Amino acid sequence: MMPNQAKVIWQQACDEYLQGQVSALSYNTWFAKVDPYLKDDATIALAVPDDMIREHIEDYMPLVRKAITKVSRQSLDVVVEVGNGKTVSPRAARTEQAQPGRRSSLNPNLTFDNFIVGGGNELAYTASQSMANQHAHQFSPLYLYGGSGVGKTHLLHAIGNYVRTHMPSKLVVYIPTEQFVNEYIGCIKSNRFDEFRNKYRKADFLLIDDIQFLEGKEKMQEEFFHTFNTVHESGKFVALTCDKPPKSLTTLEDRITTRLSSGYTIDIQPPDYETRVAILNNLSEKHGIHIPLDVIEYMAKHISRNVRELEGAFKTLTAISQLGAQITLDVAQNVLKNIVQPGAVKVIDSRLVMDVVSNYYGVTITDLMSKRRSQDIVVPRQVAMYICRCKTSMTLEEIGQAFGGKNHATVIHAYDKIKSDLRTNTHLLEHVTAIEARLG
Repeated sequence: MMPNQAKVIWQQACDEYLQGQVSALSYNTWFAKVDPYLKDDATIALAVPDDMIREHIEDYMPLVRKAITKVSRQSLDVVVEVGNGKTVSPRAARTEQAQPGRRSSLNPNLTFDNFIVGGGNELAYTASQSMANQHAHQFSPLYLYGGSGVGKTHLLHAIGNYVRTHMPSKLVVYIPTEQFVNEYIGCIKSNRFDEFRNKYRKADFLLIDDIQFLEGKEKMQEEFFHTFNTVHESGKFVALTCDKPPKSLTTLEDRITTRLSSGYTIDIQPPDYETRVAILNNLSEKHGIHIPLDVIEYMAKHISRNVRELEGAFKTLTAISQLGAQITLDVAQNVLKNIVQPGAVKVIDSRLVMDVVSNYYGVTITDLMSKRRSQDIVVPRQVAMYICRCKTSMTLEEIGQAFGGKNHATVIHAYDKIKSDLRTNTHLLEHVTAIEARLG
């Protein structure tokens, strides 16, 4: 790959995917400041001016990786670094040196030290620390599940970073499931299966993020099954994250869900009020931004679903502060009104439904609007259409148009299919109930 291709790929990813998936304010504040460059033949680095922008871009990494994969038509690793493309932060450099020759997707800024512990995540934190210290083989596999933004990915990175710092001879492999799938597809094309299998099956710590992306991918499940077995049965450690418990992964083979359930399964709950206050105070101290106590309490009270929303609100206030505005309660209530609307009745429309459904199933809104017919896209699309029909006043034609110009017959079929399946499919009922709860 030529060096200047990184800029071409990034620009195309922004134009064709990212600008349609994030708000204009977020794009102009954070994404427009990225300077992409080719780190090596298989890695695109996104250089950004400071840690604040890096953290915000990393919140969108699943979307960024998917966009770059679609544009480049190859499995590329993507990292975000503070610097100008020639110099990276000292901490990132130290992580690279810890295991020379082993390219890593670990974020060195996600550690146990900066993970805020509360009632909803204390058990997951303790189990992750025990695994990192090799104190508890009975915890392997460690399966962490919960909604978006509750700290699952942070704990996986924390395990990896701890091991790399304290046991540098151990091979740590962290991989988002979607990237795992894309690499496997690349192996099918290049017939380099030995290289792929050696990379993962020789790991001392195999850390796999967002395992729900295996649903509906039968050949990939076969490969994952043997990879999991090889690592686990050799006495090594496996940790995984997901947005739902193993039994709710309805299109995964039974033998896989059985193995995922064979270790320690932990549900991470959204942070309680005290934890949210602690998180905001930590962010304020870390970034040197003074947030008045009444503003912190206001945010902690009204932004309760996950850590990512809290961080997003904090970054919004930080951006306002950098423009010279003083942060007061009145200012916070005004700039955060699209996030926080106490007492307001939430208006449920097709965009909100697609947003919640896409986050729940780990797909994108673009996928829901596309013509793709794979099972991992069809089911979320049908569920979203069903909920739009039940929860909004939209006509069949309007729903079809919202989903990329589908005709009304498609919407009727989706509604009837989900309505019928809900009578007998308990897993689907759990999914639809959970999605409707998130809609409020």
